[in-house]
Amino acid sequence: MMSSAAAVVLAVVVAVATAAAPKKLNILFIVSDDLGYADLGYTGSSIKTPHIDGLANNGTVLGHYYVMQCCSPTRSALHTGRYNIRYGLQTNVIPNNKEYGLNLTETLLPQYMKKLGYQTHAIGKWHLGLYRWAYTPTFRGYDSFLGYYSGSQDYYTHVDSGIDLHLDDRPNCGPNCSVPLIDMKNIYSTHIYSARAQTVIQNHDESKGPLFLYMPFQSVHCPIQAPASYVEPYAHLDPNRQTFAGMLAALDEAVGQVIDALKIKGIFDDTLVVFSTDNGGPVGSLNDHPRGIGCATGSQNYPLRGGKGSYFQGGVRGTGFVYGPKFLDPQLAGKETYELMHVTDWLPTLVAAANGGKPLAWDKPLDGVNQWPTLSAGAPSARSQLLINIERKGATTGPCRPGPGITCPHCNGIGEYAVMVGHHKLLYGTGGQPNTWFHDDAPYNGTDPVTEGGCIAACTAPSPTGCPATPLVQVYDVFADPEERNNLAPGNPALVKQLMEVVVQYNTSEYVDALPLNLPVENKCPYNDENHVLTPCP
Repeated sequence: MMSSAAAVVLAVVVAVATAAAPKKLNILFIVSDDLGYADLGYTGSSIKTPHIDGLANNGTVLGHYYVMQCCSPTRSALHTGRYNIRYGLQTNVIPNNKEYGLNLTETLLPQYMKKLGYQTHAIGKWHLGLYRWAYTPTFRGYDSFLGYYSGSQDYYTHVDSGIDLHLDDRPNCGPNCSVPLIDMKNIYSTHIYSARAQTVIQNHDESKGPLFLYMPFQSVHCPIQAPASYVEPYAHLDPNRQTFAGMLAALDEAVGQVIDALKIKGIFDDTLVVFSTDNGGPVGSLNDHPRGIGCATGSQNYPLRGGKGSYFQGGVRGTGFVYGPKFLDPQLAGKETYELMHVTDWLPTLVAAANGGKPLAWDKPLDGVNQWPTLSAGAPSARSQLLINIERKGATTGPCRPGPGITCPHCNGIGEYAVMVGHHKLLYGTGGQPNTWFHDDAPYNGTDPVTEGGCIAACTAPSPTGCPATPLVQVYDVFADPEERNNLAPGNPALVKQLMEVVVQYNTSEYVDALPLNLPVENKCPYNDENHVLTPCP
């Protein structure tokens, strides 16, 4: 029988151990859709974004951080920690009418967070599959989801090919569980998502584990829609940029409301905030369509080159930052780090942050690396190179695409290959479209873009319009030449050889052909039910 003295000693030891046990951090991961490099206040925009700027200016801005060229590829890379070429989502986006989504054999970030005891919630845009229920968020590791499964919709009616606004309020929430939010018609989506986040935070039970809240907002993807009260302060801007500014102002307000909810709950100081775009802004509209992918919004990437759909900096250099003074290197507070980072790194990084710096056993080999020592202690980046993308055929925006008044008879036909080694980027192919610079004072409201040099075709030989040839091989030092104006390839054969060896390394690794190119259109599912609700198949 234990003596009273021994019992007292044991009780003290247990109490000390319990008190010393570190409290797991909460994680808020915010994604802004189609945000341009030059759109936020802290990057120089005249659009006022005080709540986002406040986090960035007191956090660590990621100055050498890369995402994918468009929506689904970035979201899948974030959730898997693996390059898109591993599962066939490297080209374009997941449509509603093809029978695929993010491969169901992939283990996703929220599933790993669940292993660490987290409560996981998603709010906003999914775009990782909706053909069958198994592709939707609560079947992929989220405890709840409010938002839309597809890639784009009206901000008020919430209609894509059908009404696509759902509340899935428990894990594996499919038929007879998922609730279509038909009564939310005419309520602006940014307001819906902010209100939902505040509810999730308010109802969060800390005794059941920390919070992982993933908030991929609809904003600022097209269509360009915002309540008049947000647009009116920007009446001095071009009409297209006015509405875009209103959309961004509403997003910023929502971010502030979510942060306030964390403070009211008393968990803000224990929360790591991550903010990221999914790709650069779609720029250079031509008859309301960009020279790339997506739709014209009025976003800006200047002085970076290109935009959404291309592999120039305006398309893939991610606007992003982290905030969390309790967890991050104080030497990086209010500063920009130029350590190399990729969107695939978030999975191992956040898992390590949530697990006391330790990794988990991964179900598949990761391409992402743990950057937590870099963010939390100022260590050098855990990577020296990264794959931007490989599209062997049928590239997202090329290798060249004719348009009104534009012909491109000399398409190279080889696809697109892009890598980053240190601060040198190699583009083999054309780099995709848009491939030029679009000035901040010309946001192109449905008229032909006034581009620098007047050329938008991506051809590897001079076009009949007089545009110069786009070189087959381009190399840029993105530190010395962030605008990508000086192609180093012609005078540096040794550097080209070194970078091409990295291309070959990735091109001979695990590669799954792009699914959008190989699967036929299927119009049976997702289908609209009797209430015109977009509904996955069983």
